[in-house]
Amino acid sequence: MKNILDAGPLIAALNAQDEHHAWAVRTLEHFGPPFYSCSEAMAEAAALTAQPAAIVEMVAAGEIVLAFDLGGQAAAVLRLLQKYADRHMDLADACIVRMTELNRDCCVITVDRKDFAVYRRNGRDRIPLVAPPEAR
Repeated sequence: MKNILDAGPLIAALNAQDEHHAWAVRTLEHFGPPFYSCSEAMAEAAALTAQPAAIVEMVAAGEIVLAFDLGGQAAAVLRLLQKYADRHMDLADACIVRMTELNRDCCVITVDRKDFAVYRRNGRDRIPLVAPPEAR
């Protein structure tokens, strides 16, 4: 099974002040590398943590595998962005959803349960998620 890493858990793991920090650290340790992701999610994480070197080090070490080609998948990603325009789907999320369509045996590690619970792969299938418990 491929564990597809969204930006949120990486952002949380790199920021001790993040509300999901402890969950992210435990979850990433539990599943262990390699994590599969896309450049778009890693750029988002680098921008929001101001720690691009840490993220590039993880890629260089093989802990995060960039396994998505937006150029080759642009039409499918555009369809997702249009379908979920009412949710303001961002590019990284669209790429992650497309990755799940290309890799059936996967789960997405995300802090964004709200959106990923709505997104569907191949138009109808729920996306397997690992996310923090819902707030009560």
